Amino acid sequence: MRRAVPAVAALVLFLVALEVLRRELHAVTWQALSIGVLGIPRWLLASAVLLTALNYAVLTGYDFIALATIRGRQPQLPRLPRLRVAVTSFLAYAIANSVGFAMLSGASIRYRVYSRWGISGEQFSQVVISYSVTFWLGLLALAPLTSPAGWAALAVSLAYVAAAALRTQPLHVRGFQLPLPSGRLAALQLLLSAADWALAGAVLYVLLPPSGASFGDVLGAFLAAQTLGLVAHVPGGVGVFEGVIVLLLKPYLTSMQLAPALIVYRVIYYVAPLLVALVVLAVSEVRRQTGHAARLTASIGRMAEQLTPRGLAMLTFGAGLILLCSGATPAAAHRLAMLDRVVPLGVIETSHIVGSVAGAVLLLLSQGLSRRLDAAYYFTTIAVGAGMVASLLKGAAYEEAIVLGLLLLVLRRARPAFDRQAALFATRFSPPWIAAVVAAVAASVWLGLFAFKHVEYSSALWWQFALEGEASRFLRGSVAAATTVLLVAVARLIGHAPHEVEPLSDEDLRAAGEVIARQYATYPHLIYLRDKAALFDEARDGFVMYGVKRRTWVALGDPVGPPDRIAGLIRLFIERCDDFGGTPVFYQVGRHHLHHYADVGLAFVKLGEEARVDLTRFSLDGSQGARFRQVTRRLTKDGGCVRVIPAEGVSSVMRELREVSDDWLAQKTGAEKGFSVGFFDPTYLQRFPVAVVEHANRIVAFANLWPGPCRHELSIDLMRYHRNAPASAMEALIVHLLVWGQEQGYHWFALGMAPMSGVERSPVAPLRARAGLFLYEHGDLLFHFQGLRAYKEKFNPIWEPHYLVYPGGLKLPGIAADVSALVAGGYGRILHK
Repeated sequence: MRRAVPAVAALVLFLVALEVLRRELHAVTWQALSIGVLGIPRWLLASAVLLTALNYAVLTGYDFIALATIRGRQPQLPRLPRLRVAVTSFLAYAIANSVGFAMLSGASIRYRVYSRWGISGEQFSQVVISYSVTFWLGLLALAPLTSPAGWAALAVSLAYVAAAALRTQPLHVRGFQLPLPSGRLAALQLLLSAADWALAGAVLYVLLPPSGASFGDVLGAFLAAQTLGLVAHVPGGVGVFEGVIVLLLKPYLTSMQLAPALIVYRVIYYVAPLLVALVVLAVSEVRRQTGHAARLTASIGRMAEQLTPRGLAMLTFGAGLILLCSGATPAAAHRLAMLDRVVPLGVIETSHIVGSVAGAVLLLLSQGLSRRLDAAYYFTTIAVGAGMVASLLKGAAYEEAIVLGLLLLVLRRARPAFDRQAALFATRFSPPWIAAVVAAVAASVWLGLFAFKHVEYSSALWWQFALEGEASRFLRGSVAAATTVLLVAVARLIGHAPHEVEPLSDEDLRAAGEVIARQYATYPHLIYLRDKAALFDEARDGFVMYGVKRRTWVALGDPVGPPDRIAGLIRLFIERCDDFGGTPVFYQVGRHHLHHYADVGLAFVKLGEEARVDLTRFSLDGSQGARFRQVTRRLTKDGGCVRVIPAEGVSSVMRELREVSDDWLAQKTGAEKGFSVGFFDPTYLQRFPVAVVEHANRIVAFANLWPGPCRHELSIDLMRYHRNAPASAMEALIVHLLVWGQEQGYHWFALGMAPMSGVERSPVAPLRARAGLFLYEHGDLLFHFQGLRAYKEKFNPIWEPHYLVYPGGLKLPGIAADVSALVAGGYGRILHK
């Protein structure tokens, strides 16, 4: 709901803005609008262009202030070339202003560049905070122009400057730390931001025809419209901005006077800088005529690297919107006439529909690009190519073809970025994406209805095929585009939404075995139970084993692989969860990689502690070994003995092991568990040595062993005993294995988890910690937590904490239930012993 409500609210606000524009522009025709746009004097256009250039130059100052602020606290910060900083800032703002989602597009572009220049992640976060604060300071300072309540906003901006001048420590607001610049830099932030907003408003002001509206009136309306556009989260505030401007300037200018200026403003301030941003790096790096093509290709490649997959997804979405709007508006008459002499009418009609469908497809594929899916990349290149051809054949729209061609070049050079092989149609659309697609289709339909408002609509229009029948082509193209989106939505609605855990193949187990052999832990041997899925990285050098219960995706333990791959595997698993709308959870992770989980914003709670015996210090000698010697003598006195059967000999005793296991399950009045613990499976057991206790020539107890790679760790998994086993059988079995592991040269012996143990008692501890402590102290009747801890304490272990990592918030109870059901084999079996 937290994600859906803002998206729905933004969509509703956008649709309301379209309705406002429809009412206000009822007397404006497409022809009159075209004449109005072309009739704006060139000197006013030149003035608007110069003001826009000056405005973007001022915007680059945001980054210089941010870097100067950080350097004031961290003198070791590398000094970056001013020209490169300015170009990077321009690229970020040109793209973010047009496609929206500044934190995803503008910030990601900056990070791609700044990180290569030695800016750390922490320093970059301070850059983002600084230019974000600068952005809002000017808006707050100029707020009195919008309403009398704006004086309070002005006071806030002035208070910030005063705090920066007087306070040396960061501000703390609801747990958020805001580093303050010097007083001089804070004042410069305020002045620069105010100048930025004033220049942006001036671009619109110079495009307006003479009226009684002063610059202050226009700027006040401009600020209010921009604020509402920001609140709506609509890229560039499209529709919302125009609707608010028309309403607020209605006392001074008619809708016919405002509409041409708003269109030209949108082109000059948003579209033109975006186009410049797409080619500026290529142009700047072409030094001489020699090697021109090679330099151009290389520069496009570098530009593609800076534009992240999510940024390219936004550009692709914009390209789809261009094709939809092109299909909804009349083509130039002279171009159609020229085209009619070259190609048949049927080609023009078909190309119109193909262009609209390609636009709808690009809207849908942009979501896959943002997730770096290779299938989305290939389909996008096909759709962009089809859109280019359709643009030329439906109305000789070479401008659209050039824009699409440039996008195609950038996509081709960015091919390595799209390396994920997840199923394209299995991933989910987030509420913002759904709202954006609906808004784009609705905007194109609204534009078509506005352009052809003079046409009398009837059923005959659908079947009118003529060079002048552009209204008919608009209807057919819009229906084709809307049908494409609807068919995809229906296919997803009736398709299989939940992720099915795919069974592991023999090749997967072989690859997993190679990974396990190159690390030290023993818990990855649980992969051989085949009750979990495995997510491998591209090189198959590491994997995450996981299970799915409802929408909870539970990874067992830390990712398995080299230490330098752990962070990437964590991100890979989180991305896969996000593809299917799942909640990522890591169950029973150790303390060594907690910082990697924290880096991606996950929280963690302590599950308990694992008992690990240091075999290099274990001994049966002396007073500390007296108890162990007594246990082994008692078993011998009772007629029992312990031996370790190698893996190749386990099959010969499988029937006896089965009898012990069945009797043990009958004693416990429970059923087999799984996921994080082993269960009786002959194929699984035959992979490992098995330690058995024999009494009267029969096996009465057993435990399968996990020999760790490099003899670093030895552990046990399945431990079961028959009711006729001697009372000392299991304890003697463990003592024997400690001695055996020591003789084999192992360093550690893992005795397994003691759930809920090790939680400190504190009145200020979080509720979840106190609940765990209460369960540990008072839940022994059901779960025997304290008894399990006391039993393992006999062997003088070192206790290692284990954690549950999850997204935080209020999801923990549901996650705990899902994990428990995954281990127990169902929700109804959670409380079984």
